[in-house]
Amino acid sequence: MWNAFLHSVECVFILILLSGAGYVTAARGWYDSRSQSLIAKLVTFLSLPAYLFSSVSKSLTHDELLALTGPLVVPFVSVWTCFAISLLIAKVARIERIHHGVFASAFTATNNMFIGLPVSIALFGDEAVVPTLLYFFANTTYFWTMGNFLEAMDGVEATHAKRPKLLSKETVKRVFSPPLCGFLAAIALILADVQVPGAILSAAQYLGGITTPLALIFIGIMIYTIGVRNIRFDKDLTLVFLGRFVICPLVCLGLTQAFGLSPLYVSVYVIQASLPCITQIAVLAKFHHADTKFATTAVAGTTLASVVTLPVWMIILTAIARPFLGTA
Repeated sequence: MWNAFLHSVECVFILILLSGAGYVTAARGWYDSRSQSLIAKLVTFLSLPAYLFSSVSKSLTHDELLALTGPLVVPFVSVWTCFAISLLIAKVARIERIHHGVFASAFTATNNMFIGLPVSIALFGDEAVVPTLLYFFANTTYFWTMGNFLEAMDGVEATHAKRPKLLSKETVKRVFSPPLCGFLAAIALILADVQVPGAILSAAQYLGGITTPLALIFIGIMIYTIGVRNIRFDKDLTLVFLGRFVICPLVCLGLTQAFGLSPLYVSVYVIQASLPCITQIAVLAKFHHADTKFATTAVAGTTLASVVTLPVWMIILTAIARPFLGTA
């Protein structure tokens, strides 16, 4: 347990350092609006598709993927249920229309690879890798389909552009973004039992390796641009915190109990559901001309808060996961 806590603190500290690098260099005047947009494009169109492709391709074989279809149901149902709850809360609480999409993504999608994977391994051992990847599949599928589309609609709202029809070429382009295509390409090749050449996989891995540093540097730039003193924890952001750290983990916990999953899968899934916001919401908000300030504040705020919330959920799950604790 103590080892897992130290891992969670270490992961958050790394995020702060990388964001700090972006903040300091922005304060020195390194970036203008064009270079900020360039970083967003590099992540969205180049590094993230490569990261998703290489991560999935390296992690699972054809037989393993087919064997995991059962346990995969719970994270998918959990993520999409939380998304539905976010829409309901947005309507009832009258979340500002300009960031409806960002709110839904911040409420629903988690940073489950950079923080969630090392924390789960530290807490439950190497057995946690597979359930973490299953949650990653559900999280990624939601974020790069509906999450991406709704953030694009935020941009349409902010720029007063013409809203595309639901079934149109423009809508399809928004949904089937490069990151989603990279993810789906890896799944398709695994299902077809096609071996990806080592050179291609290595190139994708090298290219994907810049995703997290670039995304976090970008967040640091945005924090500087917004101004720390201008960041306010208003009603909308408070509801993001409620979703990230209370509602989504409880939904996931309830579903794991209903489906009768093993203590390991219960604990790993709930930890994944209780993580801070996925960092790409801020990059995507910039790319789509959406509410970057709200997205950046949500990422920074939930990441810092996770130093406290992760240990709390670890304590809650101790009784459930007792057979697996101490294996790391």
